Amino acid sequence: MKEVILFFGGLALMLITALGMPAQVDAHGTGHRVLNGEHLVALEFYYSDQTPMRYAEALVFSPNDAEVEHQYARTDQHGKFVFCPDATGQWVVKVSDGMGHAEQATVMVKPEKASGSTTVPSVPASFTGQGSMATGIKAVAGLSLILNACFVFYFVKRRTK
Repeated sequence: MKEVILFFGGLALMLITALGMPAQVDAHGTGHRVLNGEHLVALEFYYSDQTPMRYAEALVFSPNDAEVEHQYARTDQHGKFVFCPDATGQWVVKVSDGMGHAEQATVMVKPEKASGSTTVPSVPASFTGQGSMATGIKAVAGLSLILNACFVFYFVKRRTK
């Protein structure tokens, strides 16, 4: 009987310790936010016959550094590409399809069009993404794992007596 009390006392201590942890310990979680209020630059790239340059490599160079790209991405299936400039000045976007076709666009970003790095999402990022399990499910799974491990230990110890 003493062992049962000791077992459940330890279990209660682990449960109290787990509940005392911070609510949001999500180091590897994912999230997203919609940047409706941001100033974005959208470009469309196409061939001479007006067909879109689908999935072409896009390199964005900021006015501050013409050597190292600010952003590396691809156009979408419609040949469109969007970026969010964070400084004023002349931005250069170079697009290449890897088969000899290339295009370079120069975009002048005025002071009111540049976006700062401070954006306030309408919903916190940790609640908008669907890429990871919800915190409640993680807590239940963790408690289940701890309880099952304790029960296995208890029954193995009880069997050896």
